[in-house]
Amino acid sequence: MTRILWNGQENELKSLKLENGILSGVVNGEPVTVSVMTNPEGRIAAAILNGKPQAVSAVTSGEHTWLQLGGQVQRFQFSRGKELAVGEQGSDGNVKSPMPGKILELKAGVGDAVEKDQVLVLMESMKLQVEIRSPFDGTVESCPVSVGDMVDGDSLLMQVNAASQQ
Repeated sequence: MTRILWNGQENELKSLKLENGILSGVVNGEPVTVSVMTNPEGRIAAAILNGKPQAVSAVTSGEHTWLQLGGQVQRFQFSRGKELAVGEQGSDGNVKSPMPGKILELKAGVGDAVEKDQVLVLMESMKLQVEIRSPFDGTVESCPVSVGDMVDGDSLLMQVNAASQQ
């Protein structure tokens, strides 16, 4: 599960996609859609607010991103939520893209041992750098993507097998 920390408040993010000038997704269980305009590279350049286009720009530094929209600057970051109690079975090991984007870096490969919350993939989406993390300790079984690939939201990036409990 992906969460956005928006100015210190945690929000659950699912199924973010951009199609035909509409950015849509589910935030905290509620569907959200925003009309947007893209530049020639397909990146969001403006959002339609109150019937008027407002410039959108983003700058990423470290784990934080600052987004300027409608004359306001907001800080946010993506993180992996702590949604399960200790000992509960969670993810099936399918590490998926939370949104459409481009693969910038693979930080683990097939056969590598990984730890819970370790960064596995660095991707870019709408000029934002997003870290995709391991759901648990385990071993990377497969990685069907390569650096430079464009992926859709919910695309499989890696399959991680859980480390055996001993």
